[in-house]
Amino acid sequence: MREITRQNRRRKMIKRKILRILSLFLILMIAVMCMITVKIICLKREDKNKEETQETYATIEEEKTLEEKVEEEKPKPEIESNVTDWNLILVNKDNPIPEKYEFELQKLDNKNQVDTRIVESLNQMLQDAIKNGLDPIICSSYRTNQTQTTLFNNKVKQYRRQGYKEQEATELASYWVTIPGTSEHEIGLAVDIVSRKYQTLDQKQETTEIQKWLMENCNNYGFILRYPTEKREITKINYEPWHYRYVGIENAKFMKKKGFCLEEFVEYLMRKE
Repeated sequence: MREITRQNRRRKMIKRKILRILSLFLILMIAVMCMITVKIICLKREDKNKEETQETYATIEEEKTLEEKVEEEKPKPEIESNVTDWNLILVNKDNPIPEKYEFELQKLDNKNQVDTRIVESLNQMLQDAIKNGLDPIICSSYRTNQTQTTLFNNKVKQYRRQGYKEQEATELASYWVTIPGTSEHEIGLAVDIVSRKYQTLDQKQETTEIQKWLMENCNNYGFILRYPTEKREITKINYEPWHYRYVGIENAKFMKKKGFCLEEFVEYLMRKE
């Protein structure tokens, strides 16, 4: 009887141990399953994040590509010049020389001098003209305001002697001699060039070989024929086939290509800005 009781106790103890082991095993399995589930969730999140990141990068790259395409498709400016460039200063009846305008003069010979920044280009142009068998001569370059005033007043007097009233004479004179304070000669960027064989300042100058050559080639040296006959209504100066103004090589070539006078070119640059 006692033996049976002992055996029963042992069986119960074994059952309890088995149940404990099973319980521990079950708990362990649940824990492992939880860990696996968490790991799977984390991996899915990582994959999702990677996909989102890749999509984001792809979107950014697409946006960059679009921006680059838009930038490429934007019309590039035909010329980078600015109206504030020293060689594009506009001086005319509506735009007098600024009060504090400063520049340095350099002599060309005993009577002529110009802004030192145009000397090299001017000399090269004249030398090349001579090499082509021509006979250029500078008849006027930099003028003081006093000299310009004298020239202008003399022109006004000439019209007065013809019977014009003061106001009419002044207006007519301003189409031949620029009003003092508005002349490009006063800033050293303009020169009057004529043929040594024909030095009269009239329309016949355009028939001389030097003027033909200059009109065709001056832009290669940075100069323009400042007052073309077809631009009189814009420049408000009569045709002067001897007056050349320095604007820089790139600008001069562009202006010739577009058919611009300086006023038109400055207006073009202002619209571009």
